[in-house]
Amino acid sequence: MNLDFHSAQATRYQQVYDYYRDLIVTGRLMPGTKMPSIRRCAAQLGLSRTTIETAYLCLAADGYIISRPQSGYYVTDRTTVFTSVSKAAAAQSDTALKKDILYNFTSNNVDADSFDFNLWRRYIKSTLRQDGKMLTYGEPQGEYELREVICRYVTNKRNAVCRPENIVIGAGSQALLNILCPLIKKRQTVCFRDTRFPQGMVIFADYGFDVLKEKESASVLYMTPSHMTSLGDVMSVERRLALLKECAASDKLIIEDDYDNEFRYFSKPIPCLQGLAGGENVVYLSTFSKLLLPSIRLSFMILPDSLLPLYEQKKALYNQTASKSEQLALCQFLRDGHLDSQIRRLKRLYLGKAKTLCTLLEETFGARAQVYTGESVFLVHLKLKCALTSDELRDRAAEKGILVFAIHRSDEKKESYAHIALSCCEVPVEKFGAAVEMLRETVLQ
Repeated sequence: MNLDFHSAQATRYQQVYDYYRDLIVTGRLMPGTKMPSIRRCAAQLGLSRTTIETAYLCLAADGYIISRPQSGYYVTDRTTVFTSVSKAAAAQSDTALKKDILYNFTSNNVDADSFDFNLWRRYIKSTLRQDGKMLTYGEPQGEYELREVICRYVTNKRNAVCRPENIVIGAGSQALLNILCPLIKKRQTVCFRDTRFPQGMVIFADYGFDVLKEKESASVLYMTPSHMTSLGDVMSVERRLALLKECAASDKLIIEDDYDNEFRYFSKPIPCLQGLAGGENVVYLSTFSKLLLPSIRLSFMILPDSLLPLYEQKKALYNQTASKSEQLALCQFLRDGHLDSQIRRLKRLYLGKAKTLCTLLEETFGARAQVYTGESVFLVHLKLKCALTSDELRDRAAEKGILVFAIHRSDEKKESYAHIALSCCEVPVEKFGAAVEMLRETVLQ
């Protein structure tokens, strides 16, 4: 106990009361824990039994402890009840908030018609019938046969340069960054080009990295060249080559997060930084979650040859975080060519939804609106001449239950218009009409 009985700020019994109350409220004394007897506590603190008894009586009066005849004082579940009530109230508040959201045009969730669940179930069932493979733990680096298939995929689709030995599989980017950070810890500083990935930033901070805003001072650059901004802007080949040259000259390591790359191009995709660099000085990250389902947590990382010896020393100490059955199912899914058909299916679906939404916005807002899609097949942009700012329109729409992005572009002239963007991923196409009409009412109110 760390009590200062020479302090004039509180009486001695009050200090004892405050000390035990803090232990109980913070959970360090759990409900049901027996309190020290009055005699023992008085001996430990060098205080009179009357002082301790007064403190205990105050704790009992406030419901923190309870006296049991012939036994002593015990901590009650008062704080647990209060905490449960608070959590329940918060849950109800969150539920109420969710109920108020009628149309979420900011969601990254996928459309209900975007995936063939029956097809995936067949592959999962086929995998589970492979009894021999299911009796063993998965390889720490990921199943070799899946790494072979991924190697062919990224080589053909993203112009990557790698071997199966360079690929590490994990359940999401965060799991892979937990493997990567110890390998590059000597670099100590990192700059995130995309600050919308706080989950990644906190991992680097936890490993002792300084997370910087300016890339000039950082020795590691976390880049998303296929998704540079919320608009889905793509880094050009010229800028990619200039970045690689600059980083090579200053010995900076690039982490290329290539998420959503399949949906960032209407024409042929631009080669990834990793491929343009010949596989050197770039760590490549990507995922299948957007192509398949967010709940299928399968991501992969391509390590440059320079980091492989360090990884080889440690990989046996890492457990594989991705499901072995899902890895094997995905492997056969890719081998059978279903990923290409899935990509075509998604592009048709989301391009169709985007066109429908564009048409409805143009018909509803007429000449005062400029409607267009960007590099992303998900986002529809609405630039509307009105007295509202982009933020004001977003906030008014949210009050009515419509969530949209407010867009701010520094390279555009200041005009009297609001610029918002709507993701057509989650909202069903049959609800577009009602949502756009409600958006019109929001502007007119």
